[in-house]
Amino acid sequence: MKRILQVVGGMNRAGAETFLMNVYRKLDRTQWQFDFLVYTDKKQDYEDEIISLGGRVIHMPCSSGLKMMKSVREIKRIIRAYGPYTAVHAHTLHNSAYAMLACKRFSSIKRISHSHSTKNTVHSNFIKRIYEKWSLRVIRKYSQHYLACGEEAGQYLFGEQFSKKGIVVNNGVDVEKYLKAEPISLEERARWGIEDNDLIIANVARFAPVKNHEFMIALAKYLKDSGVAFKMLLVGQGELWEKIANRIKEENLQANVFLLGLREDISQILKTVDVFLMPSLFEGNPVTLVEAQASGLPCVISNNITEKIDMGLGLISRCNLESELSTWVKALLEAKERCVDEFTIWQAFCEKKYDVGSIVAQLTELYEGKTV
Repeated sequence: MKRILQVVGGMNRAGAETFLMNVYRKLDRTQWQFDFLVYTDKKQDYEDEIISLGGRVIHMPCSSGLKMMKSVREIKRIIRAYGPYTAVHAHTLHNSAYAMLACKRFSSIKRISHSHSTKNTVHSNFIKRIYEKWSLRVIRKYSQHYLACGEEAGQYLFGEQFSKKGIVVNNGVDVEKYLKAEPISLEERARWGIEDNDLIIANVARFAPVKNHEFMIALAKYLKDSGVAFKMLLVGQGELWEKIANRIKEENLQANVFLLGLREDISQILKTVDVFLMPSLFEGNPVTLVEAQASGLPCVISNNITEKIDMGLGLISRCNLESELSTWVKALLEAKERCVDEFTIWQAFCEKKYDVGSIVAQLTELYEGKTV
């Protein structure tokens, strides 16, 4: 059995992590196994499942900034202690530099950097910009394979070289899981006070500035003030959770907006709601938007999100974040009326290679050293 070391910041429920778990569940684990190196000592959301599938979660807490250079030596120790590894596959954007430096002397290990975003943070100070320039040089020099969730994400981390040697790996999902899911129970709908005439809106994302929850609350207030009957379900956790919870109280939206925390029934929630909302400031190739389309769910998204995420099913509506809130409300109400049959969804996902089976085949061929 061959082992791959997946280097991630953590294995909690978020975009890149969910993508990795989608792949891991479909992997032929008689031939391949994943270990997950995480930069924290805290137990991760996916940790129990990883262990049940035969993988290992290796905790390596480390400091930020220049102190993180110490992680190079620690990653080397981990490779020797837990290996041998066929490949080291890093998903930590600029911090992938440390994993590439750590394994460059192991000639038998394939060095893979994987970009999951078109930007790093909303704001970047002088020190951070210096660090980013250094890390990009290291990543581009020592990575043997450049992977990205889309062309824009590839250009961001690898520059012009991505068009020559980079590989796009779509954020594939288990399409059948989302197509065949059942809506949530009537009891849970009643707990949220959902009425038959409500416009039900959902967002699934970590509570971070880039996801633009402030905009969602402003939109919810506009919907309420406009007399629209609606419920908004916000799934996820993050550093802004408490701030958003307070905003909901301040705007007296407790009967309309619900913070659901982390959920394991995302496919059921997507089958329950009318519209998926994603007003992000930027994204790479968001897994949740792929999941929403696999569910046949209409989506209203910001025009900052790549057009290539559109499966061509007529489910995506794009709005400018500078537009009036009334424009977004109109888009939400119009989107509610759209629907697509299951066969058309299957066909689109297979043609665009967004089914997770295609992604598993693509990655295992890369790990084996075959052309992809």
